[in-house]
Amino acid sequence: MDTVLALLWFGIVVLKAVTVHYLKNKNLQKYFPDIQPIQKKKIPSSKGTSIGEIIKIILTGHRGKKPVREIIKRVLIELLEWVDAAFYAIFFVLLINIFIFQVYRIPTESMVPQFMIGDTVVGLKTPSGPAFPLSSFRLPRWKTYKRGDIVIFSNPNYPDTPKAQLKTFMSQLVYMLTLAQVNINTDENGKPKPDPLVKRVTGLPGEKLMLVDGVLYVKHRGDTEFLPVEEDRLYANWDLASLPESERRLIKDILISAADLRVLESVEAQRKELNLTDAVKQTESIVNRLSLLKHNKDTAVAADFLQESGYEILTLFRANDTISREILTTNGGLAWFRSFMTGWIPYWQSSEAQHASLYEKRFAQLNALIKLCFGKIVIRNIELFRANATAEQFINDEVRNRLLEEAQNYVFYLAWTNQRNMNVFPAGKDEYIPENAYFMMGDNRFNSTDMRHTTGFKLTSVDKNDAQSIRFYSNVEPKYVPAEKILGTTILRVFPFSRFGAL
Repeated sequence: MDTVLALLWFGIVVLKAVTVHYLKNKNLQKYFPDIQPIQKKKIPSSKGTSIGEIIKIILTGHRGKKPVREIIKRVLIELLEWVDAAFYAIFFVLLINIFIFQVYRIPTESMVPQFMIGDTVVGLKTPSGPAFPLSSFRLPRWKTYKRGDIVIFSNPNYPDTPKAQLKTFMSQLVYMLTLAQVNINTDENGKPKPDPLVKRVTGLPGEKLMLVDGVLYVKHRGDTEFLPVEEDRLYANWDLASLPESERRLIKDILISAADLRVLESVEAQRKELNLTDAVKQTESIVNRLSLLKHNKDTAVAADFLQESGYEILTLFRANDTISREILTTNGGLAWFRSFMTGWIPYWQSSEAQHASLYEKRFAQLNALIKLCFGKIVIRNIELFRANATAEQFINDEVRNRLLEEAQNYVFYLAWTNQRNMNVFPAGKDEYIPENAYFMMGDNRFNSTDMRHTTGFKLTSVDKNDAQSIRFYSNVEPKYVPAEKILGTTILRVFPFSRFGAL
């Protein structure tokens, strides 16, 4: 039915254009010589008659020297001609917006430095096979997207219902008619929806992707391993502070400073260098040390100190002194500590570990690093407890504070890890991005909620193979975008004029 209606619509448009062409006065005699043109009756011009005079004539009935009816008639005809012209202008612009070009104003800094907030860009839609409004019928798509293309596409996180489609269509119409000044496409809180989105194509059909320490890796069907995507380094921007001053002064939010980036990179280097065999030895040493410090030996199995939320990294380290006292005073505390500290070891000493992805290995190393740090803090706390340290001595202890500073780096890293890392996607062993589907990310990776992310956060294990793993909040839930969701590709930046240019 959508196809029939679309073809009918096309037919009406063509028929209307042909009819108007043949009925023009200059063509009428040419194509229909037997028809005599109608002689128009001359209507007195309303020129020279102000709106005030016309209103006065209507109210008082005073004719003056000009026939009132003819003047009013002429005014109404001119008004209708203006309405008619405006209608066809809107209709023409709407056709252009649907099938040829779309104007889009950048609302966020996810594509800095390519696009700044407020940049107005033009997207070419025809090659992408635009769809008829509120219809499943689309024109043929003849555009094949490459890695690095900047595309405009419908946000897949929003429902694709007829009601949502109607609201989106009306909002785009208003957006276009107001030259991108009015956006009525808002959520239930009145905030503008990030829809459509403008992002860069980073994943192609037939690929698996993985993001580790800010480096994008790709694996094609038939490949044995993931390889870095070298061209992604041309687009991904992690250090906005290094941009030229002319670009940096246009940026409103630099979320990560150069110093912050160095902290993140130092944690990544630290976990990369951690040898898991050495980490096992360190773990066993810490557990043995605690066993010596706890004079009253446990006779119970591991006490269940923490709910799942208690393993969240910030919660865990904030409660380090409380947990240390419970380990020291609770029957089963040592057993819990041993289970917590060594829970990651069995899997990573098994043959299965060789099949783990680089992402999983790096996060196992991070999990071990964090647990080693926490274990050392517990040991130091208990040593201070045993020495009857005062509250001031406890708070100002240099060893303890140095370990807490290290822990703060891990907390900071996990707060930003959703932007720096993504496990293998698609996850299935024989699953790849399907034909006619793509993966997109923003260039400003620290300030981009894109196809890596979903709209909500959930508590996630740093190491999925450790039942008592450190937890953090993650919104990483990658998804690919079907080609029919892509509305077009950006071709021109038109505003501000100082940044005008082809893309």
